[in-house]
Amino acid sequence: MPAYIKYMKKLLPRKISLKGGQTIVMNKGCSTLIQPELPTKRKDPGSFYIPCAIGETMFDKGLCDLGASINLMPLSLMKRL
Repeated sequence: MPAYIKYMKKLLPRKISLKGGQTIVMNKGCSTLIQPELPTKRKDPGSFYIPCAIGETMFDKGLCDLGASINLMPLSLMKRL
């Protein structure tokens, strides 16, 4: 068991106390000791619109989807570009 885990296990239940002005550097392993409960799951925000410009053509509602793996464009738009 790494030394920092032993130290944090003693520190958290107040078996030892910090002296004034001490700084403890924490990593991911320490934060799981401090916050054992998982964060609440959030709902998928889905798609959203952002303004987009391609050359001189401006699109006020460019569709963004964070999970998309392919991009589709109407044929009429492709012909304009």
